[in-house]
Amino acid sequence: MKVSTQIQTSISSQAGGSPWIHRPDAGPLGQLLFGKKQAKLVDRRRYPSLKKALKKLDLSKQQIAEALGAPESFFSIELAEGRNASINRQGQIAFGLELLGEHEKDDELLVAVLAHEIGHAPWEWPDGSLGHLTKKQIDHIYREEEAKADRFAGKALAELGLSPDRVCDFLLQSAKFETHPPSDYYPAKDRAALIRETFGRRKRVLNNVKHLSPRVLNRMRELR
Repeated sequence: MKVSTQIQTSISSQAGGSPWIHRPDAGPLGQLLFGKKQAKLVDRRRYPSLKKALKKLDLSKQQIAEALGAPESFFSIELAEGRNASINRQGQIAFGLELLGEHEKDDELLVAVLAHEIGHAPWEWPDGSLGHLTKKQIDHIYREEEAKADRFAGKALAELGLSPDRVCDFLLQSAKFETHPPSDYYPAKDRAALIRETFGRRKRVLNNVKHLSPRVLNRMRELR
């Protein structure tokens, strides 16, 4: 789930309190964090066997965007080459063919990956010159950005009534194939622990307020 996000946006509030998204050009931080080569998209019509999985992702996208406080129409689900997932400047969330093909029936994993991508929320990135940063500092920025997305994934899973077990297992299993520990994101066991911790915290909050009406709960989400 190490992603190649290329999006720099800003978030504002409408009169009613719901946030909305602008899309200015990518600033220096966006270029540094995710100035990598974008995933090569493929025509989803060429893969009818993945139609059902893509439809489920489209539905989950709506629910996750609501949890984030973003308009669902900002995001779209696309297919791409490879086995990774990414989100770009236009809000396109690209799922690699291999990733989706291997796990098309694993709803909880795919929703977690989707939430991780949306959770990057790059419209929050600050602007400014970053040319003075060292590799160590850049690696730290990468790690913290991934941790932010992992936290949101845990939170979104709790909101949707799903379990974090599959994505945590996925991270731990994937780590077994790494030839050496990466420097630009936290170890898999730490990422899994962070997802579980955020999931548990949000789950406890939801359990404490489940007696409230849906209208009140939606208002609480807008204010948090």
